[in-house]
Amino acid sequence: MREHKQKKSLGEVVRQAGEALDFPEQLLPGFCHVELWQNRQAIVDGVKGVLGYSENEVQLNLGTLVLTVKGAALSIRSYQAEQLSLSGTIAEVHYTT
Repeated sequence: MREHKQKKSLGEVVRQAGEALDFPEQLLPGFCHVELWQNRQAIVDGVKGVLGYSENEVQLNLGTLVLTVKGAALSIRSYQAEQLSLSGTIAEVHYTT
């Protein structure tokens, strides 16, 4: 009798292939990277679009994830080539799928 294997998602296959070939994560599809500078600035790589924007909350499309940043006086400083720079007082950062 054949054993039924669970199929892997395309993202998982690409991630495993990238690891096997020792590719930097930045070259793999679906890559996202967040840097926080204290609670005053965030740099986000892998941004596909801005879903919502106010001075208290910013929602970013990261492909398979949504990144939500909450705080006060939030401002998008720059957004180009899938990299977004955000400043203000950052109180909360979280991902949803």
